[in-house]
Amino acid sequence: TILLFLLVFSSGGLLFWFNRNLFTVVLFVLSLFTIIFMGKKLTRTVFNTSLFTLIFFSFLICFNYIFSIGNQSFIKYGFHLLNITSCVLIASHFINNRDSLYFLQRMKWILRIILYYSIFNFFSYLVLKSYVTPVTHKEEVLHTFNYMFFYNESRSIFNVLGIDFVRNQGWFWEPGINQIYLNILLYLEGFIFKRNKWIIALIILAIFTTYSTTGIVIMMILLIFIFKDYMKQNPLLIFLGLSIIVPSYFIAKSNIEEKIETSSFQKRYFDLVQTISITKDYPFTGIGLDDTYFSEFRSSHFIDNTLLNSFENSTDLELRAKSTDKGSSNSITFLIMAMGIPIALFLLYCLFKQTFFPNRKRLILMIILISLFTEPLLLRPFFLILIISGMMSFFNKFTKLKN
Repeated sequence: TILLFLLVFSSGGLLFWFNRNLFTVVLFVLSLFTIIFMGKKLTRTVFNTSLFTLIFFSFLICFNYIFSIGNQSFIKYGFHLLNITSCVLIASHFINNRDSLYFLQRMKWILRIILYYSIFNFFSYLVLKSYVTPVTHKEEVLHTFNYMFFYNESRSIFNVLGIDFVRNQGWFWEPGINQIYLNILLYLEGFIFKRNKWIIALIILAIFTTYSTTGIVIMMILLIFIFKDYMKQNPLLIFLGLSIIVPSYFIAKSNIEEKIETSSFQKRYFDLVQTISITKDYPFTGIGLDDTYFSEFRSSHFIDNTLLNSFENSTDLELRAKSTDKGSSNSITFLIMAMGIPIALFLLYCLFKQTFFPNRKRLILMIILISLFTEPLLLRPFFLILIISGMMSFFNKFTKLKN
């Protein structure tokens, strides 16, 4: 359970945001301890597939380091290799010693804790807002109450009925990440385990408190499928479904209309167009995984005018942002730009073939893909382990043939 807690927090959690180096090493040590002392001996098949996966993925990272442009940071690539090793160890342990249901049960328990904390964190602001103090990290300012509750007052305040609330980021660095795990919990509660209507109601409330357009849209899609199952048994529930989905639609629509004019939307729009423009120039090897180098490189890169005009004409949205020195918020296009089209497509194929969420795969992939288009999380451990599980499944075919 501790291992999976760290796996979740390593992908957007404030614990790793404040102490990335320390807890990346802790995750590796704990994953090594787990595979050595908390299970039976690895089967030949699991050992072979995990070894092939580790060697091949490490080769892809080293290939990218050697052939990408510019001066890439060796330390940053070392962290990628360390995370890959940790995820291979964790995946090998679960595949060898646990079944997928056990993994999902542990995840449900962990995500419920995150849910309860998120709701408490959100409403606590009404009482604690006079007592929070600022803390600065990586040029970001958060307000905290004794490092127990966290709020981004500078960017996330919204008003309801004359009362100021701060968007609910929970234990994560922003609300858009919190909604990913809340929606994964909604997926688990709605489609994998016996449905608990009170937990589902709390999840819906928590997602609303994130005030995340992406989160609300994903929630609406999941709720449509949930109520579709219920309505087959009791058609009267269609009114309950509409009473939740319709307001969600108008809130999401209002958010989208507001955000089109905001710097946050323009930043995401710019990230999408510019990363695709850079990919056109470096389609095979990419420019490298070093996000610091990318931030420097992108400030002097001019977007291809033909590509930009194509985007603006097809979306009817003007790109006002002209440059930025920050990293990309779009995990998918960043991966393609950083590693090149061939390698990125193979890694995305492995993501589609992930084995940790075997039921209703299209729904879980919908949650992950839509979220990854707006958050830089794909190569962080929680999502990385999904890629690795798909890669292990891929190599397992050849291992079986060999055996």
